[in-house]
Amino acid sequence: MAARNKPGNKHDDHSVETLAEVFRCFICMEKLRDAHLCPHCSKLCCYVCIRRWLTEQRSQCPHCRASLHLHELVNCRWVEEVTQQLDTLQAVSLNGNRDENDRDKCSTHLEKLSVYCWTCRCCICHQCALWGGTHSGHTFKPLDEVYEQHVTQIKDEVAQLRRRLMELISIVQEVERNVESVRSAKDERVREIRNAVELMIARLDSQLKTKLLTLMGQKDTLTQETEQLEHLLHEIEHQLHTCTRSE
Repeated sequence: MAARNKPGNKHDDHSVETLAEVFRCFICMEKLRDAHLCPHCSKLCCYVCIRRWLTEQRSQCPHCRASLHLHELVNCRWVEEVTQQLDTLQAVSLNGNRDENDRDKCSTHLEKLSVYCWTCRCCICHQCALWGGTHSGHTFKPLDEVYEQHVTQIKDEVAQLRRRLMELISIVQEVERNVESVRSAKDERVREIRNAVELMIARLDSQLKTKLLTLMGQKDTLTQETEQLEHLLHEIEHQLHTCTRSE
């Protein structure tokens, strides 16, 4: 497929040209030489041009018509450096455009590549197609037509890829929702189990307290009975040792 000029390059070239126009003398419309500036309207001009105007025409700025004398002009020494940089940029831009054009030309006939040889799968010029001999009997198509077909095909494939991307995003979102649902179900089940266990523990604690109270009551009763028996036995033994036979 033949090379195409990039929109960004055209925009850059236009910007350089627009900037270059700013640094042209508004009197002779040529590149500034010994640039001076009108203090009233800030327009740039060559010193020779404005001096000739002020001395031969009238003592006023030819642009803003304000009263102007030679000694009021502002010398802009920095303009020379700027114009040199602009010249460099324009030269680079020109070489870039020339390279783009060279890539669109046939290396044999230096003609614009305008035909696509379907047999050889390459771009050729009209002379190669008609009289070159190398492509005799081959199938040809206009390069622009093939280019548009390829662009359309690429756009269709991009559209398919975008649709597939949207499908994948939708599937991923569905999986994420399922994961979240599973986690929520697990958390809910854990809460249910925890609540059930806590309820069982509470019931066991209640049963334990009831049984403990019963056992403690039985223990107290047995303790009292034991103490009474011990006291009675102690009393009987005491009497056996202290009382006479007649008593």
